[in-house]
Amino acid sequence: MIQIAVLLLAYAGFVALCASMTKHQVETLGRTLMLREQRLLRAAGWAGLAAAYGCAVVAVGWRFGSVLWVAAIMVAGLALTLNMPYRPRGAARAGGVAALTAVGLLLLVKVLVLA
Repeated sequence: MIQIAVLLLAYAGFVALCASMTKHQVETLGRTLMLREQRLLRAAGWAGLAAAYGCAVVAVGWRFGSVLWVAAIMVAGLALTLNMPYRPRGAARAGGVAALTAVGLLLLVKVLVLA
């Protein structure tokens, strides 16, 4: 289940990085962002990718966690790249849903492990 959370966090991170780019702001968000908002989105994107890496390492250890993370960012990047030309706003909404779902999955795993 943590592997799915890694994939969702990677997708959400890439969506945030994509939305922070001037080229994609109007497509994904419907408006241009101020510089401060761009920086916050960029930081959120990198934080999402870092959280995905942390979850991967916690799930399967350092050796295989890195491999899991690389696989997850490849799949997430491909999904976003294939989705952007057809439904850019849908891709952005899916990024938000992915982030919330990943947090929910991680909380569920924590509850199940402690029970």
